[in-house]
Amino acid sequence: MKFRKFAFVWLAGLLALALSACGSALTPTLASPTTAPATQPAASLTTAPTGGLTLTVWDFFPPNPSPERDAMIKVANEWAAKTGNKVVDPGQIPDAVTKFKTAAPAGQGPDIIMQPQDQEGALVAAGLLAPPPTGLITPDLTSQYAPVSLQAITLKGQLYGLPLARESYFLFYNKKLVQSPPKTWQELVTQATALTQGDQYGFLWDTTNFYYDYAFIAGYGGYLFNLTSTGYDPTSLGLNTSGSIEGFKFIQDLVQTDKLVPPSTTTDIMEGKFAGGQAAMIIDGPWAVSGFKSKGVDFGVAPLPTLPNGNPMKPFVGIQGLYVSSHSQHIAAAWDLAKYLSLNLESPLYDASGRVPVLTALSQSPKVQSDPVAQAVIAMSDQGVPMPNIPAMSVVWTPMSQELTLLVTGKATSDQAATGAQQKIVQAISTQGGGQ
Repeated sequence: MKFRKFAFVWLAGLLALALSACGSALTPTLASPTTAPATQPAASLTTAPTGGLTLTVWDFFPPNPSPERDAMIKVANEWAAKTGNKVVDPGQIPDAVTKFKTAAPAGQGPDIIMQPQDQEGALVAAGLLAPPPTGLITPDLTSQYAPVSLQAITLKGQLYGLPLARESYFLFYNKKLVQSPPKTWQELVTQATALTQGDQYGFLWDTTNFYYDYAFIAGYGGYLFNLTSTGYDPTSLGLNTSGSIEGFKFIQDLVQTDKLVPPSTTTDIMEGKFAGGQAAMIIDGPWAVSGFKSKGVDFGVAPLPTLPNGNPMKPFVGIQGLYVSSHSQHIAAAWDLAKYLSLNLESPLYDASGRVPVLTALSQSPKVQSDPVAQAVIAMSDQGVPMPNIPAMSVVWTPMSQELTLLVTGKATSDQAATGAQQKIVQAISTQGGGQ
């Protein structure tokens, strides 16, 4: 996605701080050619997993040495020892999704690919993902995950993967400038106003980035695509509803009325000011943690403040998941491995890098409960909404940025920006072919 920072970006920074002794002796290996058809019916658990199979996993971790990859290989080898199979990981695959789209049909792709859930729709539309085997997804299994993580990887009522980790954004504050983080936006505006003078800002955020702005819009009752029991509906948009328009108006007021944030503020500007002590509070995510730590910023984190209407903000939530290729010769075994990794890899990944788990028991464990950043991610993801995983999402970012620019510069009213965004996106989806 064009405007979002994925977990592997911030983890690259986190891992750079922790790689004093960790390394990987893994030798890159390609998957064996397969001849499976583009789509297959759900496999049966009675066929999986037989011994003597070799399964290939494409992960999304940074280049070696990678403690996360080492952790994954260790857990995968536990599964291999239990089943008599073998697991191969070739290391980092740059631009893995694009390569997967061509490698899988040619018989050169992996059995399992790890990716953020917003890639799911395009891969399903291309017939590249296999649904789970009959009997694998049980109430006992799904009850172990945070509900938002399962929502995020459900498409047209079908679960196409299993969740592994989550991310969202929250409030960072400079402890030297803010003693107690605001719990409401009224408090934030008051504190930020007092701290804003010249090139010193009380609060900053990326004003025209819809990824962040959606939390305001959804908090006021607006929405992008209607989220139904079977997933997002690209034919039902809600940007020009009264709730969305209120959210647009609040965004505009922070810039034009309260004069807290320059309209041209970007993520780079915001993060640079915060790192330099020129911004007291910002909205950002866990990917920014290592950078601020490396610059010696004494910062705290907190959930996003409650909106003036009394509602919590509802940010986009990203889920990293495990997906099985429809071209795998061993779909049932691959799904069995995906399930094993999803249930047993989250704790080692957290230990290796701080990647935030989706398993409820682990999220409530003492080690995660004592981690302020993890707790901020969990709090915001629990009240947030999944990043849409349908293909229509790919045509949203440009028109939203255009209308948000008009909004924060005062060249459009909230009603005009919301209506303009909806009209442009509806047209883009039609040109795309329906967004399914």
